[in-house]
Amino acid sequence: DTLIIGAIREARHWHDFGVLPPTSGDGAVDCTHVDFMPHYRNRLRDAIIAEVGGGDKPLAGLKIVLNAGNGSGYFFNDILADLGADVSNSFLLTPDGTFPSGVPNPESTSMIAETKSKCEECCADLGILFDTDADRSGFILPRTVAKGSLSAYEPLNRNRLIALLSVIFSSSSPGCTIVTDSVTSEGLAKFLTADLGLEHVRYLKGYANVIGKAVEITESGHGNAEMAIETSGHCAMKENGYLDDGTYTAVKIVGLLARTYKTASGGSLLDLISGLQEKAEENELRMNVLDGSLESTQDLFDQFARMIEAHTEGQNKVEGWELDTENLEGVRVRTGGGGFFMLRKSLHDPLISLQIEGDSTDEVRSAVISPILDMIRGDNDITNGLDIGVLREY
Repeated sequence: DTLIIGAIREARHWHDFGVLPPTSGDGAVDCTHVDFMPHYRNRLRDAIIAEVGGGDKPLAGLKIVLNAGNGSGYFFNDILADLGADVSNSFLLTPDGTFPSGVPNPESTSMIAETKSKCEECCADLGILFDTDADRSGFILPRTVAKGSLSAYEPLNRNRLIALLSVIFSSSSPGCTIVTDSVTSEGLAKFLTADLGLEHVRYLKGYANVIGKAVEITESGHGNAEMAIETSGHCAMKENGYLDDGTYTAVKIVGLLARTYKTASGGSLLDLISGLQEKAEENELRMNVLDGSLESTQDLFDQFARMIEAHTEGQNKVEGWELDTENLEGVRVRTGGGGFFMLRKSLHDPLISLQIEGDSTDEVRSAVISPILDMIRGDNDITNGLDIGVLREY
């Protein structure tokens, strides 16, 4: 295991520089083909058994639907079957790089709807969704769990997934640190800290960023970062060498399900995050920079951000707006009652995005969109340099 973790870190070091390691000379890396999959499968299998508490068939009695999306995570289905789960309704298990059913994305509405439908058809206990290379995952769970009846299936992803995984760590590692990306909700921050008693570090977007931060926190002794996770589903856990691995995320959810299934009370896993405050309106509005340059993107973002910050205090303050001074990316403003909006620029594309969470479309329009349109109306640089049609049409 030590060798594996070292190899992961070394590979990440080379990848960060965008080059392949040398195969000869100083610092050469032996690139001889090694079939790692048998070891990888066994590690995941053993991890599930350990999560459940032993037994040759710890998943017996569970019906699990895997949607591998014709990607590389298809092999996880065999692990589930070997451990006793009924996986007869799993689908898109044949690897096909052309992705005839569409590129798999656990956040996409179509993949979620397709998997949810399969779960409803067979009354599954759990649905699992992987992306192309299975480093991201999402899930489908029944809201209603009664004796012999499962219904009202809902997605478990984004803030919900972070919350449920954190419930697991609040029991196994009380007071630990959870590192997330910058766009997690206000409700999640409260749930992690106030409800679960965990430390929450909201850092930057990008799975390499959150993983690096978690490693830094743990190795420095400033905390015990058990998990680094993005709302997109990228997740890395300390116990798994901080490897970005959607199949290991599934190990934790499957293990929790199996433990819950064995208890007399049972119930839906969604009940464990009933304290998570969620907003009915969640949206990300993307505004293209019209000249297509990254230099203009930076200039327009800086100007836009300064304008928003100026309207969080003094005589120009918009009612209800409170600047999040601990935010590390873009500019983030709380709008009251757990709502917020966040303006950030893309690192690689001429694009500025506005992420919004609120109670309703009307509330978001009045609390966020209208004030922003009012403040930029007289600014020709922004109105002529940025496609703000998505704001006007909201």
